[in-house]
Amino acid sequence: MNTTDSNLSKTSTPNMVQGTILHESKYAKHIYQEDKKTMFTYWFAETAEMDETEFKQEMEQWLAASQQCKPKFIYDLCREFIYPISPDEQVWLAHLLNTPWIEVGVEKYAHIVPEELIANISTMQLFEEFDNMDMPNQFIIRHFSDDNEALNWLLQ
Repeated sequence: MNTTDSNLSKTSTPNMVQGTILHESKYAKHIYQEDKKTMFTYWFAETAEMDETEFKQEMEQWLAASQQCKPKFIYDLCREFIYPISPDEQVWLAHLLNTPWIEVGVEKYAHIVPEELIANISTMQLFEEFDNMDMPNQFIIRHFSDDNEALNWLLQ
């Protein structure tokens, strides 16, 4: 079992939680903490180098990781996620993730971004698409700029 030994941090390059590493690449790392039923996803600045094919592969890996661990909660640290997701990719991603995440029992999704993006995040097509799908048992999505606030909300 792969584990990492760090704790959450509020730096731009976060320390990572300890847990089972489900997937790791130069773009992302997905770690599961069984005791918290939480999948922690960390995106790296190298996402700026992704092309469309790599973006889709990473998203499919994220889905596979979540289906492997079946988390109740997803902590998605996107402060360093730089790849510009096109409107078509946002729709594709919402359709890729939403139904499977509902099926595995995701209840809450915390999206952590830089503070300057919080005001504009509600207009992102990706999250509008999740809402527009109008799925029964839709998980709750909230956006945060503070790591600890996000984690406290997920686990309350």
